[in-house]
Amino acid sequence: MRSFKLLAALVVLVIPLGSPRTLQAQDQSPAYARIMPADLKWNPIASMPKGAQIAVLHGNPAKPGLFTIRLKLPANFRLPVHSHPDERVRTIISGTYYSAIGDKAESSKLLAFPPGTFSHVPPKVWQFAETRDEEVIFQITGVGPTGIDYLNATDDPRKAQ
Repeated sequence: MRSFKLLAALVVLVIPLGSPRTLQAQDQSPAYARIMPADLKWNPIASMPKGAQIAVLHGNPAKPGLFTIRLKLPANFRLPVHSHPDERVRTIISGTYYSAIGDKAESSKLLAFPPGTFSHVPPKVWQFAETRDEEVIFQITGVGPTGIDYLNATDDPRKAQ
């Protein structure tokens, strides 16, 4: 009887996990992809101030699921106080990005994020950022759908269109 209970417990624990092959399939993307830097397709972003560009590397940021994007911001770019509905990770690829957490854009609070800097941004956290004398490119990976919400509606470029 004891061995039957042990077997039943193992079945209950193992069956929901599926076979090792099922687990492996869930951890992999459906297709291998490689995008070379020269092949990136940069497009303007209507939800950000003029000059910001986006390149989608994986997934669709507007739909549920994993996505990876790159953002390119020109020199002397300011991103007003905003938040995102999703959790995300960010890696600076080139240039120095200046960013801070808070609901008031104060230059004295900005921290420098040089190339190679990694950061985790929880959902719905007010933040602001800027670039200075150089273009900045960074990569974001998250689980969509994503978006951007501005603390002050007048900062939202979509409202001005």
